[in-house]
Amino acid sequence: MPKYTQQQLTQNIINMLKEKLQKDYSPGSTKRDAHPKSLGLLKAYFIVEKNLPPKYKVGIFKEEKTYSTFIRISNSSPKINSDKMKDFRGFSLKLLDVHGPRCSKDEKTTQDFLFINNETMPIGTLKLFHDAIYYTTKSNPFIFGVKLLFSGKIGILKDIRQNQKHDSSPLDIRYFSTTPYMFGEKKVKYSLVPRSIYKSKLPKDMSSTYLTNNMKTHLDNHEAVFDFMVQFQTKGMPINDASVKWSESKSPFIKLATLKIPIQEFTTKEREELGEVLSFSPAHSLVSHRPIGDINIARIKIYEEMSRFRHDRNKEELFEPNEKKFRNIN
Repeated sequence: MPKYTQQQLTQNIINMLKEKLQKDYSPGSTKRDAHPKSLGLLKAYFIVEKNLPPKYKVGIFKEEKTYSTFIRISNSSPKINSDKMKDFRGFSLKLLDVHGPRCSKDEKTTQDFLFINNETMPIGTLKLFHDAIYYTTKSNPFIFGVKLLFSGKIGILKDIRQNQKHDSSPLDIRYFSTTPYMFGEKKVKYSLVPRSIYKSKLPKDMSSTYLTNNMKTHLDNHEAVFDFMVQFQTKGMPINDASVKWSESKSPFIKLATLKIPIQEFTTKEREELGEVLSFSPAHSLVSHRPIGDINIARIKIYEEMSRFRHDRNKEELFEPNEKKFRNIN
């Protein structure tokens, strides 16, 4: 395969993903190219900690404030599969009423944070990400495995298999940003640590929607709580390889906020429809929290192009939620 620049790799990925969606879906019913299966769209509150030290008062953490927040929870497989299949989970936050200099004009008053329930992104470089898409959509996945074997990177596939799981509930597990971001003049990664009193149990007979069912049981009678944590980069923590874990012993995670998910009914048609039309991106951000690194820079363009492509095929307008929508939605 020829060598490409970062811009060429990014455009190739966009072209391949568009071709795949055109094959997989008809106009009017096009899903996301990644994380297409939603497990639920939740309403939550992002509560900045009181009395933060001055060095942490950056961006959304400058003042004690509570942000209304939408959370889209998903399975990561590019296909809509049964919850019986082991998988990674996605957990995307969209904070509302966020004001200040922005990375992108796509959304004017939101701050997105994107997480998965794995400490790293196994396919952690832009080149590997490009090749994985190429060999799984236009060639043969077996060839990709052979290339990883002869390049000494076969452990990537082992890492993926070992970390795909049957989780008791998306509300019970820890999440990581895996990719880095700016925090003012510092570089950081983020994590969400579950703190709920109530815990779900893995059912003996897993249904195709057991993850949504367990979340519903949880939120019918109990709130869910996560600590929002930040980890600062120190020596030896790479920016352009998301497969490398940043050591917590060298740089422990620090709590900056609490994410509270109140008791609610989320399995409604209105929630489902809003979850489909929302767009999440690292670019929906204040400049003080801007995404960095090759993968994030590529994601900005990929997510923007793919969101517009999906909405255009479905004859839908791009939609940015606000406080009024948050208050009024069932």
